[in-house]
Amino acid sequence: MKLFNETALAAIAALDSADASYCTKLEQRFANMGISSKKASAAVISLVEANAVPQAGVWAALPSLFKGLFSKNAETKPAAETSAPSLSNAHA
Repeated sequence: MKLFNETALAAIAALDSADASYCTKLEQRFANMGISSKKASAAVISLVEANAVPQAGVWAALPSLFKGLFSKNAETKPAAETSAPSLSNAHA
């Protein structure tokens, strides 16, 4: 069943392949939910225009996501210079 109108299909065609694939799958989900063609098309057009199509397949936290979370001082200090107690002193 083709749920999206021509405007929605044109908006999807302008996306990269991963985003277009995600939006195409939304068509079937919207149909299964009983959403009208007009509302489904408007929803997809809104996602595309707002550049808000969810990133499909990004489930792992890559090291690059943690850049800037820790101060440079913490990265350069050897473990012996930190103020955290060692495990050997934890039971004392």
